[in-house]
Amino acid sequence: MNKIISLFIAVFFNVYTSAQINAGSTKESLMTLDEMPSWILSNIQFPQEAYKYGIAGIEQVCISASWDGKVFITSILNTLNPAFEKEIMDVISKAPRCRYNGSQPKDIYKYMLIDFHQYIPEDKREQIQQVTMHIPPRLSNIPTSPFNSRDKFVQWIHNNIQIPSTLKCYSDTLLFQYTITKKGKVNNISILQCKNDIVKCAIEDLLKKSPKWEPAIADRTTPIDVTICDKIIIKTDNDGMLLPLIVYRDDVFCNTRSKPTDPDMIVFNPEIKAKYNEEGNFLKNIMCDVIVDKKMVLNGSFVIEKDGTTSHIEISNSPDAETDSIVTEAIARTKWIAAMQGESAVRTIYSFGVNKQPRKQNQSSKYSYYDIFGKYFIALQANPMRTSYRFIQGDGTIQNYPFNNQGLFDYKVYYQGMLYYYKNMAGKNSNISRDYFDKLYKMYAGY
Repeated sequence: MNKIISLFIAVFFNVYTSAQINAGSTKESLMTLDEMPSWILSNIQFPQEAYKYGIAGIEQVCISASWDGKVFITSILNTLNPAFEKEIMDVISKAPRCRYNGSQPKDIYKYMLIDFHQYIPEDKREQIQQVTMHIPPRLSNIPTSPFNSRDKFVQWIHNNIQIPSTLKCYSDTLLFQYTITKKGKVNNISILQCKNDIVKCAIEDLLKKSPKWEPAIADRTTPIDVTICDKIIIKTDNDGMLLPLIVYRDDVFCNTRSKPTDPDMIVFNPEIKAKYNEEGNFLKNIMCDVIVDKKMVLNGSFVIEKDGTTSHIEISNSPDAETDSIVTEAIARTKWIAAMQGESAVRTIYSFGVNKQPRKQNQSSKYSYYDIFGKYFIALQANPMRTSYRFIQGDGTIQNYPFNNQGLFDYKVYYQGMLYYYKNMAGKNSNISRDYFDKLYKMYAGY
């Protein structure tokens, strides 16, 4: 009996030891986030659905990993067509768990490029137009960056869609597809998923009235067509009133919902994002002391700590060291409400971009009338006394200007004088329309 018990204990100990070793080995065998792009590229295929679009190029993807090893996409994709987007999402959603080391900003995400043209079989490559990276389309009249126009467009749809009040407690996730042409127009509209025909017609009609877009640009200068597939959640209350927009996000774009295991780790895409805790606009505030005398594009990122302060501030594309210093110091002074994961405050990273142009100065304050009209012309100004002025043209001719002897504005002399100036001083030889003179007259004479 004792032998049997001893044998059982020995077997149990061996099994337990083996399990512990295997568990440790499994943890060590997990890939790091640095290795994940290679795994993704080795599993990507050229989707059959993509052939009908006739174009392929380099797509940009940024990935991160949660503390439990889940790999996810950090931001919305902007691919040439839905087939590429679906392929990227499918592959990353099946990615193996990886080891997480997220105490420094550089550890929590990896930027990668996927050149879909390389995945086309050689005998079919000639059928597909090849482009390099492209700049996504951008809404012309709605403030956006090229990388958030899809979200802004979904917001525009939600703001403008007309839902009949008879649809009470209605809930639906609509799937729709559209093409933004190289001329910035929306066409090839297709509603792929909708439970109600009235709502389907409403969104279809609205898409036909879409705001104008700036087209996608490939190879730096070439406008191209891109096709987009989006989802929008439509919900109404008990009275049939449209409820506020809930942004749809696929699970492959979401961080894990578990509690962080390390209080010092940086969380990408937390459940509740950090919030700017000062008056005014964050971007305007950090740029208020910067002198912008030429076009400026500036990007950067920083970590928002659990106490609402900032750290690890990095500025890129800064035009000079002074601007870099001013913006860095301004960010260091900012206060935030920390991001939350569950009930815990967490560290998170915040990225930003600034595109500034010099303010347009009022011409009348920047230039004198003398500068505008040249040395042979006097300033036009409203004059209650109708006092006539004299000036000498370049050929020595003396002109009464701009009023005649009866105190009336002399259009003929005015037009002749301006035309003379336009031809001889501005160096152009075309005629000027009457509207042109009328605008100048109203501007300076005040009539």
